[in-house]
Amino acid sequence: MTDTETEKRTQVRMPGDVHQWLTHRAKQNDRSMNAELIRILKEAKEATEKKAA
Repeated sequence: MTDTETEKRTQVRMPGDVHQWLTHRAKQNDRSMNAELIRILKEAKEATEKKAA
């Protein structure tokens, strides 16, 4: 994280099957659920930015 970035806390509600999938994926990648969710969101953000360029 750079000096200009700040962390924000949020709560996310998700269906049980999505939670189960995220938990499984996080364990497979040896990450916390939070870290896995951030990775997924960053990848989606990068893909969106590439399409826009």
